[in-house]
Parts: sequence; structure tokens; C-alpha cells
Amino acid sequence: MEENKEKCIGKLIHSRIPIEWMRYNMYIEDDRYRNIPMLVFRVQDSCPENIIDSLKKCVDAFKGNLNWKMFKDPLSRKGNYLITISELEVLHRECCAGRVQYNQIDFWGAEKYKKYCDDAIQDIPMLEKHIEETL
Repeated sequence: MEENKEKCIGKLIHSRIPIEWMRYNMYIEDDRYRNIPMLVFRVQDSCPENIIDSLKKCVDAFKGNLNWKMFKDPLSRKGNYLITISELEVLHRECCAGRVQYNQIDFWGAEKYKKYCDDAIQDIPMLEKHIEETL
């Protein structure tokens, strides 16, 4: 298994985009089912909008085991972006609208949740390669 797979996309994006803050780990290897993998970051105010648009188009176009999305977290007060599976964007929207509590396992059920975690972790190296070649 590749070393630091959980940080590879964060490191790549940080090398190409002016980042104000980032949680590099998309997941925790020793606790794979803690959360569905996601990269959370905030760009510097000086970051050109076209770079963010290019990254979003790149991520949204990726097709692995799952579809991936980049979106502004509606639950964030500071304008953080998320890169994660498209299903998680639905949960964020539903939670923001007050229709559900934010609980990934309750929302999808334990079996589907674990499959999302496993498939997303498997996708990460391919998504990294896609971003590296496209951005």
C-alpha cells in the first residue's frame, strides 16, 4: 500500500494552490470507518477564482468506484471547501436545510456507509493521479 495515501491529495493541492488552511488527512488509516474520506481546506483570499474552478471541474469529472465532488461546505462559517464523494454533498445539503441530523451512518445505514468508505479509500490514488494530470 502506498505510504501517506490519506494525505496525498492534500499535499498535491497544497503544492499548486495558495492554501490558508487544510486538514491533510482525508481519513485515518487506523480508523478507516470513522468518517467517509474527505479533504477539507480553505484557500487564501489571493487565490484566483479560475484555479478553484479548474480544480472543481477536475474533481467533478473524476469517475472511480464512486463519483467525487468539490463543493463549498454549507455547514462551514469560514468558506471551507470539501473534496469527497458526491453522496456526502447530499447529506450536507439535507443537514443544512434542517431535514436531517449530520450522522453518516444513520443517513446511509452501516453496510452502505462502510462500502462508501472502502470504495473512496480505494479511489484516492486514482483521484490524485487524475488531479495531477489535469490541473
